[in-house]
Amino acid sequence: MPLLRALRLGLPFARPCHIRALHVSTARTVVDRKGRERVALPTDAAAQSAAKASGDTAPPMPREVERYLVSKLCAAPQWGGDPALARAQARADAAGLPAISVGTLQGQWLSVLARAVRAEKILEIGTLAGYSTIFLSKALPAHGQIDTLEFSEQHAKVAAQNFVDADLFPFPRIHVGPALETLRDPTGAFAAPPGAELGLPADEAGYDLVFIDANKDQSLEYFLEAVRLARRGGTIVLDNAVRQGWIARDPTETTLGVEGLRRVYDWAEADSGRTVLMSATQTVGAKWWDGFAMAVKL
Repeated sequence: MPLLRALRLGLPFARPCHIRALHVSTARTVVDRKGRERVALPTDAAAQSAAKASGDTAPPMPREVERYLVSKLCAAPQWGGDPALARAQARADAAGLPAISVGTLQGQWLSVLARAVRAEKILEIGTLAGYSTIFLSKALPAHGQIDTLEFSEQHAKVAAQNFVDADLFPFPRIHVGPALETLRDPTGAFAAPPGAELGLPADEAGYDLVFIDANKDQSLEYFLEAVRLARRGGTIVLDNAVRQGWIARDPTETTLGVEGLRRVYDWAEADSGRTVLMSATQTVGAKWWDGFAMAVKL
């Protein structure tokens, strides 16, 4: 692949002195099942082996860097080093749940964010096995509140076991069922932002932080519910918001939920900063190229 094309595609170069090695060993294209050319991202082992064979010094790869950062930043037993987290992942694997939860580094980032915004009320859309929920709950004060929504009863059961094992307090409240139906139920728990029934002002009634990590085809619907339920000044995080760059290139891609994510960005463009202040960040790590979008309710 020509170097300029690889650069335009946003391949993660470690530093200029290793561009030749990365170009030779990792930059390649494949044709997907729809006949479209796309980047094939390498494994750490493949990149290291190819660089060694070519006589080049292999650059650090994302998984290697993530392992290093986890070892340095996520060792505290009350946070990312809590043995209950490893047991939670093992329990999820044993139950056959999909391996799509956030990693340890990203989970602890959620804890940092929750502490930074001084969250007391958190809403999570998409529980899975509760791995990210554990990190969010750990960041709450004792009087805090965390609600998490999960479609699957099996997933919710595993998550509840993980919450008990992690000895969480406050204990997450799991709402089982289709998330949009649960959120839009006019007589349900989310009919109004928390605190609205007490007559709290707009900058106090509502969730301080909303984390969306659910099916991407309904991203806009989840996002709009998050805006409704967040307090003024509240933070909304939409995970997996880049999808290896396909959001910018192929609106017909459905397997990665690209269409649903593009609808969020289209809405934000039309909103033009009236309802939320929004940005997005591309990330590269153990799960390669993705990112998140973040918004503050105005």
